[in-house]
Amino acid sequence: DNFEYFKLNPKGKALKPQIPLPVRYVKIRLDKIEKALNTDHKEIAQKDKFDTLKDNLVEQISELPLSVNIVARQAHLIKQAQTKQFWVNATDQDLDTLSEGLAPLMKFRQSLGQPIDKARFDFLDIVNTKEMVEFGPEHEAVSIAAYREMVEQMIFNMIDKNPILQKIKNNQVVSEHEVRELARTLHEEHPHITEELLQKAYQNRRATFIQFIRHILGLEILESFPETVAKTFDRFIQTHTDLDTRQLDFLNLLREFVLERETVQKKDLIQSPFTIIHPQGIRGLFSLKQIEEIIQLTQNFAA
Repeated sequence: DNFEYFKLNPKGKALKPQIPLPVRYVKIRLDKIEKALNTDHKEIAQKDKFDTLKDNLVEQISELPLSVNIVARQAHLIKQAQTKQFWVNATDQDLDTLSEGLAPLMKFRQSLGQPIDKARFDFLDIVNTKEMVEFGPEHEAVSIAAYREMVEQMIFNMIDKNPILQKIKNNQVVSEHEVRELARTLHEEHPHITEELLQKAYQNRRATFIQFIRHILGLEILESFPETVAKTFDRFIQTHTDLDTRQLDFLNLLREFVLERETVQKKDLIQSPFTIIHPQGIRGLFSLKQIEEIIQLTQNFAA
């Protein structure tokens, strides 16, 4: 592509006028009141307005970088605000708490492309702390580790009484119909297992439902996304022994960026946080050949 992305504005995308977060919370509360006062067909329109505002807020909150220390202190609140359960049951006090805790942090949103002082970064154990799983009709939320335990306990408890699981355990071929029947059975009971939830809990977006079942039964080994990222970067560094300290710092930062975002775009490599290592990002540290190799490396993580 002749690296046309290097011609991009290094300051990132143009900013659109944003309504301050506290104002958005007030608007949501007014909509709740308005909806309560209207009992005719306007209720549907009010709900749509509320959902639109809520989705906009959740998107903005999701852009808060947990890699920044001051933001990480509100990690629990940030994760809670991104769950359906929170918005279904939110009271005015909950919204006040959310506004007080998160409004001062919105300046750190990563979409703004603002440089962040290196000292504020804290990538320690970021993958283990960022994920929660929501499941079931009540939108129950637990950590991915807790959900995996629920899934595995359920499956092991069902093996003796479920003939399809017995066939899988014995390494026998199962039909598509049997796979669908098993999936329906596992979804009907707590913890309401689905392929999508398994992909999130086991941090592998490419594996199928039956592969997860075989993995749980010890018949197939599935790598998690963090394991795949770590091995890929380790291999790259091992085959490029001439990298200097700043180049290694850039690759380590890129690894953490991928772990947190699960993807990376070409334009990201010449924006914050990579401009912390060099003002021009990747193009200030690597040759064109090396840049091509790094871009190819990141494409391995595409969903």
